[in-house]
Amino acid sequence: MSFDADPRRVEAARRVTAAVLERAGVRDRDVVGTVQLLVSEIVTNAIVHGNANSVSFQVTCDTAGEVLIEVDDHSSGRPEVRETCPDDEGGRGMQLVSFFARDWGRKGTCTWCTFTARSS
Repeated sequence: MSFDADPRRVEAARRVTAAVLERAGVRDRDVVGTVQLLVSEIVTNAIVHGNANSVSFQVTCDTAGEVLIEVDDHSSGRPEVRETCPDDEGGRGMQLVSFFARDWGRKGTCTWCTFTARSS
C-alpha cells in the first residue's frame, strides 16, 4: 500500500499488519504486537526522515511464520541506530528495530526487516 507521508497513517499500517498476520494464522498477541511495533518504527522513520510526499509499505508472512516488512520512503538517506540519553524524547526507533528484528537493512530507498512469528 502507498499513503501520504502523514503520521496519522502509521495506525493504518499497524491494522494492515494485524490483518496479514491473522490471515497467516499468527494469533499470539505478543508476536502481533512486536511486529506492529516494528512497522510503527520503520513507517514513522520513513515519514519523519524521508523526503517524499508518500511512503510505500508492504508486509508479508509466509506459512512458516517468516514476516517481511518493507517500507520505501523514496529517500537516499539511511536509517541509523543512534545512541540516546535517558532524557531524549526520540531517536530510539531503529534501536528497537535492531533489537526485535531478526535482521534489517536498506536496499535502495527501501528499509526492510524480518521477524520470525513462529518457532520452527
